[in-house]
Amino acid sequence: MQNKRPRILCTRPLPESLLEMAAREGVDITVEVFTAIHPIVSKEVWDIIFPLLQQRITLVFTSAHAVEILEKHYLHQPDTYYVPGRLWNICCLETGTLDAVKEALPQCTIKATAANATALANAITALGDVREVYFICGKQRRDELPGILQQHNITVHELVVYENAATPAKLDAAVYDGIFFFSPSAVQSFFSVNTLPAATVCFAIGETTAATLRTVTNNKIVISGSPSAYALLAAATAYFNKP
Repeated sequence: MQNKRPRILCTRPLPESLLEMAAREGVDITVEVFTAIHPIVSKEVWDIIFPLLQQRITLVFTSAHAVEILEKHYLHQPDTYYVPGRLWNICCLETGTLDAVKEALPQCTIKATAANATALANAITALGDVREVYFICGKQRRDELPGILQQHNITVHELVVYENAATPAKLDAAVYDGIFFFSPSAVQSFFSVNTLPAATVCFAIGETTAATLRTVTNNKIVISGSPSAYALLAAATAYFNKP
């Protein structure tokens, strides 16, 4: 049931600044983490990355986690901090992933950005000069992006650098007016032990997450305008404040 101050459950951590913003806008957010990121650090992946430091290549990111783990666990070695320079071209999702790229790989050239994986794949093919890419991703990645690239005869080298482990928690979902979901894995983790009242609204950070929601619930789904936590809050605020 909708309250005077909407109550939202968020399925991943949020910055304190966003929680404060939500409170000022009359939205109460409770955080309960439903997934955990575990870096995958292997000699096999490093043996691929190391020679690429001096090559002109195209890297693809659809997750800020992939960017951060590449930088922290691979480029930052115990005795050396490797800087790939301007030889690396980057194609990535907008907002959070793009921010992570600018922070971790500021010297690299950003060639394409998009709001979701399908649009990013289409943007890469539209460049016209990309023949192969290195897709830095998690173990649970979806098939849309590599599938589209391969259909356009672009070779995709996948380097898996993390896994997204489910951390489900049973809770009383009836006390919430809405749920924030940031990934398909969070959707699967949440619904593995919980059900929602029909009136509860699901807020998805993008179409990929929304598509997963449609497989597990018939509840209303609202998709944020861009893939960021701030955009998701804006979508919720607009929804609950509508006349």
